[in-house]
Amino acid sequence: MAEIRCFIAVEVNDSDVVRQIIRIQQDLLSSGAKLKLVEPQNLHFTLHFLGNIDEQRIPELADILEKVEGTVFDIELVGLGCFRPQRPRVIWIGCTTGADQLIQHQQAIGRELRAHRFPSEKRKYSPHLTVVRVRSGVNRVQLIEIVNQHTNKEFGRFQVKTIKLKKSTLTPKGPIYENLAIKTLDATNAP
Repeated sequence: MAEIRCFIAVEVNDSDVVRQIIRIQQDLLSSGAKLKLVEPQNLHFTLHFLGNIDEQRIPELADILEKVEGTVFDIELVGLGCFRPQRPRVIWIGCTTGADQLIQHQQAIGRELRAHRFPSEKRKYSPHLTVVRVRSGVNRVQLIEIVNQHTNKEFGRFQVKTIKLKKSTLTPKGPIYENLAIKTLDATNAP
């Protein structure tokens, strides 16, 4: 029985927004902290991390994703932050517009996952876009200073047209993601 490490996500797909994120990643690197930047092609909002799933169940996950109902929506990225500032492990960007839709999709997919006996998130969902992983406590104070300078920074807005089931292959250079299933959202009444 082969297993596939996978998750369900919304990707950041706007080149202008991605450029803004790359700029802030470079600012964070200037702190001298030991950081692992999320690659531009890997930027996403995780809705559900599924972990290792039996490969034979992937079509079932694709069916669950196909049941997602919703229309195209906008996400506006605002504010840099981190969990546990005294020992940050992840630096993220928050969202204002679109947060409610992300939560609704996360909850609806979670109900379907539980009904089909798939693992679902135990923690309360908090929409965030991971941009940096902190590898050690080196220069933590300088890093947090940069984060605090950008708590209200606007990174732009992009339109969400799809939700994806993604395969994650871990490598020494970082994860490689591959689409396993794509749910296209209804564009009829899109903003």
